[in-house]
Amino acid sequence: MKFKHTRRNLRLLFIIHVLATHGLAAVAYRLRLFRPYIWVVQLFSAEYQPKELGVQIRLALERLGPSFIKFGQMMSTRVDVLPIDVALELKKLQDNVPPEPFSVVSTLLAKAYKRKAIGEDGVFAQFDEVPVAAASIAQVHFATLHNGREVAVKVRRPHIDRMIEADLSILRLLASLFDRYFPEYERLKAPQVVEEFAVTILGELNLRSEAAHASRFTDQLVGIEGVEVPEVFWDYTNKDVLVTERFYGISIDEKEQLIAAGHDLVALCSKVQKMFFHMVFIDGYFHADLHPGNIFVSDTGKILLVDFGIVGRLELQSRVYLADMLLAFLQQDYKRAAEVHVEAGYVPYHTDVSAFEDALREIAVPIFNRPLKDISIAELLFYLFAVTERFQMETRPELLLLQKSMVVIEGVTRELAPDINIWELSKPLVSKWAAENLGPKGKALRLYSEGKHQLYAWMKLPEEINQHFEQLHQKFPQSSAGLTLPDLLAIAALTSGGIIAGMFWQQPWLSPNLLIAYGLLSFGVWLQWVYRS
Repeated sequence: MKFKHTRRNLRLLFIIHVLATHGLAAVAYRLRLFRPYIWVVQLFSAEYQPKELGVQIRLALERLGPSFIKFGQMMSTRVDVLPIDVALELKKLQDNVPPEPFSVVSTLLAKAYKRKAIGEDGVFAQFDEVPVAAASIAQVHFATLHNGREVAVKVRRPHIDRMIEADLSILRLLASLFDRYFPEYERLKAPQVVEEFAVTILGELNLRSEAAHASRFTDQLVGIEGVEVPEVFWDYTNKDVLVTERFYGISIDEKEQLIAAGHDLVALCSKVQKMFFHMVFIDGYFHADLHPGNIFVSDTGKILLVDFGIVGRLELQSRVYLADMLLAFLQQDYKRAAEVHVEAGYVPYHTDVSAFEDALREIAVPIFNRPLKDISIAELLFYLFAVTERFQMETRPELLLLQKSMVVIEGVTRELAPDINIWELSKPLVSKWAAENLGPKGKALRLYSEGKHQLYAWMKLPEEINQHFEQLHQKFPQSSAGLTLPDLLAIAALTSGGIIAGMFWQQPWLSPNLLIAYGLLSFGVWLQWVYRS
């Protein structure tokens, strides 16, 4: 245990050293860790050449390794709390890690399968020693099964789980210190940000989870013509190794190769946009790492997707609000766009809608004054998040992930066909979906779904109340023995009201339930007052 703490302290010292030597000594000093060491570093280190803050932070994160690089990539979407120039600089962070030697990979495979991995009596008949891709968590090799099927094998790096868990422990400590000693950044909610990051990166560690994501995309994209997801070979897949069908194709950022192969670039862009729209609005479950290295084009023009480690989710109500908001912006109806934010709870209900409308107009008009082909949905969301601090807008991780994905998708399509009009591609899709889901039929379906949820919650209410009474009796057995009928009625009313309020607080149909909860709470207080007086 002592060794574990010593190792963590050494890692902490290294982090402080990196901050101090990258022009961030003031930040390190305010964290109140190793202050004498910071003085020594500043005293004896060579004179630091000042750089922009964003560059300083990016270079420091790159020096600190994969976990911090991934954390910086996530933070690049947080323009609601970071200066825009810093957020843009963090988007340049690259996950460049040398691959593991083949001897290490071979050992990892044998350990994962508990048998020989390669050869006549091994799991794979043939296995390419040189990886085709290497990232911080895993690397990918091509191989062949004994039945002749060509596959892609993703192998997790050794001890990566321990390294990431150790870095997460340190990030949690730094977040708590940052929260305490940087009150001006209270809105960032650093501990909460680290926990959200932990959920994402720990999910990437389990390759069986990625396999499940791939299978779900296979099912939900079955109706989209020209898009394909690799088959998962479950018999060969576990938490350390993922085996999928091998795809042959051209990376979507290889424009010259695509032209030489005779592909229609505008048609490819249209497929990518429709695919992404389908993921976001129809399914509410989208690939959140669609950079060019994860999108390929087959010789028949199909879009081939790989790497499903990061996914985003949007509940139906969030999709409805998002569509309503995008349509309002498309129609340049900034009052409606402001109202949607309030209705969705993205900004407090007491927000001055007129002031918020002016803020939206301020960021949207310069974007919409451009030629249609230059208008960017992702940029609109980017600057929208940037103004939210003034209106106490709660950060929604799923929307930040969506915005990040939109930036990448727009970048991919514009690189292929600079003159393509993304709004022309998107508007009919959003309008059609909105007409179905914002109209009477859509509202009726949502009401039916919400009604089922509400009915189930009410059916669970007696069980919840009974559990609370049992807990009270266990905690205060003597006190509860002498309670009178009015006492019991008051406690029942107060408990029921509290449970109902807790169950329905964040539901879009909460008003009737909260009225009931308020009535029960009031009845309990009134009953106690009458009885005591």
